Amino acid sequence: MVLFILVNSIFGTSLFYLPSIGVLAFGPASIISWLVLFFLATIIMLYMSELITAYPTSGGTYEFCKLAYGRFGSFMGGWVIWLAGNLGMALNVQAAAEYFLPSAAVTSIARIVFVILWIVVLNALAFKGVDAGATMLVIFGIIATLVLLFMTLPSFISIPGLLESRFEVPFQKSFLIPFFQQEGMWSILAYFGLSLLYITEAFFGYETISYMANEVAKPKQIPKLLLITIISCGILTSLYVLSSLGTVSYHDYVNDARPFIVQAKNVMGTMGAKIVEFGMYLVIIGAAAGWPITGSRLLQAMAQDKLFPPQFGEPHKKFKTPYKAVIFQSIAVFFFWGLLLWGYTHKWNNTYLRLYLIYVVWGLISLTLILLAVPILRRKHPDKERSFKAPLPWLGPLFIITYICILLINWYFIEGVIATATIRIGLSFLLLGLPLYLLVEMTYNPSAILKANEWLSYIVLIGEKIFFPYSIRNTLLKDMGDITGKKIFEYGSSMGTLTNKLAEKVGPTGKIYGADISLHKVKIAKEKTAHHAHVQIIHHPHLDDLRLELPEKVDGVISVGMLSYMQNPQKILTSLANHVNPGGEIVFLDYDKFFYVIPNVPWMSSDKNLIDMFAKAGFDVQIERKNSLLWQYIIISGKKREE
Repeated sequence: MVLFILVNSIFGTSLFYLPSIGVLAFGPASIISWLVLFFLATIIMLYMSELITAYPTSGGTYEFCKLAYGRFGSFMGGWVIWLAGNLGMALNVQAAAEYFLPSAAVTSIARIVFVILWIVVLNALAFKGVDAGATMLVIFGIIATLVLLFMTLPSFISIPGLLESRFEVPFQKSFLIPFFQQEGMWSILAYFGLSLLYITEAFFGYETISYMANEVAKPKQIPKLLLITIISCGILTSLYVLSSLGTVSYHDYVNDARPFIVQAKNVMGTMGAKIVEFGMYLVIIGAAAGWPITGSRLLQAMAQDKLFPPQFGEPHKKFKTPYKAVIFQSIAVFFFWGLLLWGYTHKWNNTYLRLYLIYVVWGLISLTLILLAVPILRRKHPDKERSFKAPLPWLGPLFIITYICILLINWYFIEGVIATATIRIGLSFLLLGLPLYLLVEMTYNPSAILKANEWLSYIVLIGEKIFFPYSIRNTLLKDMGDITGKKIFEYGSSMGTLTNKLAEKVGPTGKIYGADISLHKVKIAKEKTAHHAHVQIIHHPHLDDLRLELPEKVDGVISVGMLSYMQNPQKILTSLANHVNPGGEIVFLDYDKFFYVIPNVPWMSSDKNLIDMFAKAGFDVQIERKNSLLWQYIIISGKKREE
């Protein structure tokens, strides 16, 4: 079963698109590129085998990055893998449309409906469950193998001839001449490197098994399975490419959008071509089918590690799948497919190739991170049991990474501006992950929350009127009621703006105790409230509990923006209740649905959850949500229950 899942993941556009662009770059000599590529892929599988067997997990390649590089490195590793997977699926489904509807225009209704239908269907299968998805991948893997054999064998031995008791070889050596299209050693080497870059995606797909490693019955057999698969795929694909080079002229290869249909017609006739056409369509769809399962597991693993909003890790009540992750990545696939359509309609130069090369760049970045994880984890976990150890743990990965760098440099020298623009676009998408990373860190990583509050304290005052406008401020003060002469605790006093208002409201006979996690904010607040003798500001850099020793119980609590920072909200609220007199007023303000796309912490999304949480701490509250231009305000008000 695992074998055919791997076969399905590796085949796909490898059989549809890559041989064509390999020939376009290096002519018939591109067969050398295929042999070299699969030799290198076999080496890479050795290092993948060590990682998979040592660290079997549903987190897959992302997990290796997490163990090797820490939070930021693991987020970027997961982000680039996720981007590449979504773009790869969009390219695969578009390629399937090319095979299934060859006469329809790229932007025709028929092709658009076809692509939308398959993106929805494949993600729906992932939505329903992994078992159905895994069975589907096995079926597609078997189909891929059969199509490959069905295409290759008749190119070397004429089936119609055998039926008529004649031995004929359709393969024509003359199609391989001239073998090298370029002149001069340096030119040959340069375009050899370019063809290697173009077809590098052929062995992408190895990561699929890494996301299923903890479900393999005999994990120690994974290295053997990986090597058997990559060697088998390498031999079959190389024979397949060679067979096409000997049955399709160079002219047809570079001018026909589907040279392998030409091959099928040449060796099997019209009916054989139709069978191959349908089979190839299924193979490409099969390659796309693996990503919804893999990608949703990746987001689930990141969400569980609080490196992605935890909502994306929530399982469906019935199917037990990370359904929100499936929906989100469906949107991402549609986005990249839309980008592909945009390129076609705006006459980008070779749109499919440009986006494909962005995918290759992302894949090579991911591969680099994974390979470097091998020596890093050997050093970090020297005592870790490894049932399989790859040879040369430092030299091997560095050799492959050097090879990758040479390919990219060679690409730059050949295509110059195009290569630079492609890399810049790819890197710009990676940089889009930084705001998401910072948002997640600011929400779930206590250390990052404290540091960010210190850094942002220098500019918070500028944006205070945006985040905390007068209308909301007045609503909070109104909800507190008449606080003249009362003792109030302000949890999250920030720069002291609200503190001053509270001090005026309670008057000199009252008392204000303020606390904030940022030392710099505390200093500013103390300066701004120095003229109020009845105000005391305290530095409280703790997010897991309320570790304050107030000199007396207070009559009310007001808090702005602190609720979502709490790493243990139930514990903090319970501790807070110990400092509040019975009947004391409480008012909390926080934010949700940033830009109406990004949610806050999961437990803030449900009013019932919030009411129950405050009730357990001893508070009876009501909740009001107010929409602003860019987010939603959550106002929680109530009282501490009488004892």
